[in-house]
Amino acid sequence: MNPVFKQPSREDAAEPSKGPRSMAFRIGCLAWGSLVWDPRTLPRAGGFQTDGPKLPIEFSRVALDGRVTLVIDPMAREVRTHWVRLAVESLEEAVAELGMREKIAPVMWPRWVGRQLRRDPMQGMGTADPGVRRVIADWLEERALDAVVWTSLPSRGAAGGAKRPNCNQLVRHLKSLEGAARDRAEEYIRRAPESIRTAYRMQFEERLGWIPRRGGD
Repeated sequence: MNPVFKQPSREDAAEPSKGPRSMAFRIGCLAWGSLVWDPRTLPRAGGFQTDGPKLPIEFSRVALDGRVTLVIDPMAREVRTHWVRLAVESLEEAVAELGMREKIAPVMWPRWVGRQLRRDPMQGMGTADPGVRRVIADWLEERALDAVVWTSLPSRGAAGGAKRPNCNQLVRHLKSLEGAARDRAEEYIRRAPESIRTAYRMQFEERLGWIPRRGGD
C-alpha cells in the first residue's frame, strides 16, 4: 500500500529562496506528452524546461477517445522529460490542478497523480515502479524544488484493461480510426515533444507517416 501522504511544514521545505515569498513551498510538474504543448488550465510559474528526469516513457495507453497516449512504462526505453514549476500554494493544490487538467476523477488522484517530496523519498503517492520513483527522487534532490507531481496513468489496451499493448496492436487500432478520432490521435503523436523518441513512435512514423510537427504547427 502507498504511504499516507502528509503535507510537510514550511520548516521542512528545502533551502527556501530569499525574499517576501521565502517560505513558499516550491512544486514542479513533470511532463512528456500533450501537457507540454496544451497545458490548458494548469497554473504555471514560467515555461517548460527540457531537463526533466530520464524516465521510461512509451505510447502504451489507449485513451477512451481513441488516442494512443504517452505514459510511464517500466518496459520502455528512457527518454528525457520536461518539467515546469507550478503557481500553487500547496501540494494538495498541485495534485488537484494536475488531476483536473488530466480529467482524472478525484477518487483516483491518490493512484494516478504521482507526487514526491524532496527530503523524504518514502513520502510519495501515486502508482510508480520503485526504480522510477528513485530516479525522480534523485532528480528532485538537484533542483530548487521541494516536491514534484506527475501523471501516473497505467498502460491500457484498445479493449480496456491494464495489459500493455504491443506496437502491432496499436498500429491496427490507429488505422481503424476515422474522422475526428483519427485526427486527434494523429495530432497527439505528431505534436509530442521531439525529444520523446520512443520505439513505438518510430514505428508510427514508418508505418503511418506521422512524423513530428515542428514549431507548434
